[in-house]
Amino acid sequence: MKTSAMGVQAIAQREGRLLHAYRDTRGILTIGVGHTSAAGPPGVAPGMVITAAECDDILSRDLAKFEDAVNAALKTPLGQNKLSQNAFDACVSLAFNIGGPGFIGSSVARDINDDDMQGAADAFLMWEHPPELKGRREGERAQFLRPDSAAAAGASVSPQAPRGSIAWIQMKLNAANATPQLDVDGDLGPATLAAIKAFQTSRGLVPDGIAGPQTLAALG
Repeated sequence: MKTSAMGVQAIAQREGRLLHAYRDTRGILTIGVGHTSAAGPPGVAPGMVITAAECDDILSRDLAKFEDAVNAALKTPLGQNKLSQNAFDACVSLAFNIGGPGFIGSSVARDINDDDMQGAADAFLMWEHPPELKGRREGERAQFLRPDSAAAAGASVSPQAPRGSIAWIQMKLNAANATPQLDVDGDLGPATLAAIKAFQTSRGLVPDGIAGPQTLAALG
C-alpha cells in the first residue's frame, strides 16, 4: 500500500512544513516536512532553502521508506486484517515519527497482525511521550479508526488540546465561525482541510491547507 494524498497532507500538518533549514527540538538541522540529513539526500545545511515542489519530492522519497517499513511489519494479508487506507496512513504517520524499526517492533503492528484493530488503535497512545505528542497520537488513533467512506468521527479530545495540534486548530476554526462547525476529534479529515483552506483564503494567506506559522498566528 501507499500513503493517500489525504494521508500525506495529514503528515505534513502534524510535522509542519518549512522551506528553510531550522533546528528541531533536538538541535538537528531539518527542512521541509521533518527531513534531516540522516533520512538521505539532500543533506541539510545551515541557510538552506528549498522550493515547495522540492519539498514535495523530498517528502515523497522519505515516505517511501516508512511505507516499506509498515508493509513489511504487517505479515498477514492486508485484506484479512481489514486495514483501511486511513488505517495505513495513520501507521505511516506513526512510523514517520518513531522510525521504521520502532513501528516494526510496536504493539500497533503486533495487534494488527493479530487482527485486533481496536487494540492497535489504542496502542497508538502508548507513544505519547514527550507530552506534546499526545495530540498527535489522538489524531492518528482517530484517523486509524475512521472508515474510508465516512467523515471523521473519532474519539473526543480534551478542550486543552496543545497549541498547533489538529484538535486545537479545529477548535480555533469553530471559534472563527467555520461552516459547518467541525467535530473536534483531532483528525485531519476532508471537512477540516476545507475549513483550513477557507480560513486561509479569508485572511489573505496561501490556501494550501497547511497550518504553518502564519496560519497558526492568524488562528490565535
